[in-house]
Amino acid sequence: MRSPVVQGILFIMLFCFVTSNMVYHGFLDSNFFTYTKNAFTQLYGSGVYQYRILGKWLVLELDGIIDPSGKDFFRSLFYVNTFFLILTGIVTVLLVNLKEMFIFSRSEKYLIIVLVPLLINLTQYTVVPYDVSGYFFQLSIMYIFLAFYETRYKFAMMSISLLLILSTLNRESSAISVAFLVSVLILRDGFKTKAFASMCVFIWVFLLTYIFLRISIVNKPYSGVSFLAGYLTKYVNILGILFWLLVAAFIYLLSDSQQNRNLIVFFHILSLPYIFEVFHTGILWEMRLYIPLFLGGLFLCKLETSKFSANTKIAFLKWL
Repeated sequence: MRSPVVQGILFIMLFCFVTSNMVYHGFLDSNFFTYTKNAFTQLYGSGVYQYRILGKWLVLELDGIIDPSGKDFFRSLFYVNTFFLILTGIVTVLLVNLKEMFIFSRSEKYLIIVLVPLLINLTQYTVVPYDVSGYFFQLSIMYIFLAFYETRYKFAMMSISLLLILSTLNRESSAISVAFLVSVLILRDGFKTKAFASMCVFIWVFLLTYIFLRISIVNKPYSGVSFLAGYLTKYVNILGILFWLLVAAFIYLLSDSQQNRNLIVFFHILSLPYIFEVFHTGILWEMRLYIPLFLGGLFLCKLETSKFSANTKIAFLKWL
């Protein structure tokens, strides 16, 4: 009899592969398959996309290996996103099976490991080279932090810092990972020396990488949307905001305790820089923009907080 973790990994690998194929070869518009390498390079070499270099580089490098002619460029995008979807599924299995860390029943574990790739696939009506890899980095950071921060501190700090750098090179949504780490650290340890030092490391790793990208890459300038021009009143954008609020409400209602609910609210407060960036540069009806918030909240709502709350008294968490 295989262990539940092995069973879950084998199941989710096949599930992600099958559903990704169904999405990319059945769900997407036929225009996706005419996507050219030149069009891809032009789009992601300008505007806010120019700073999201890792996912773009992976797709271009793979395309150079499997399709030097560039005639079937969509295949490289499909392979990269499917590969990271499978990795994301595997890390999800590892997360839900962390001992004494989450309040998951056996059936809830399987629901979660299916829900995560299903929701990711649902958002793939807008295909980009960095989203799915970003989810993998985010969940990997969460897993290493929760699994090893207390027992293997140096390993955890080095691994998380490296993943934060890669995640920020991939997309600025790595700020969500920082918000998750800081939220749990404050709940568990308050502002004790070790926790405060860790928070500072995480924040500065993200900021230095973010600033480095903005300084070193000076191509075409970009401008955000104009809220005064009626952007937020467009029907599809209203639906996008409504989807975000519904997801936040779902996570809030799914929480097992008031402490978890407070933690989720605090997590969203710390995520305001990312939320502002979404409103400033994003297309709000693209549901993919809210998946990082969903993933962070999903695991916070089921986090076993009872053993943390006894160690620290954070007054403002009670006011949220």
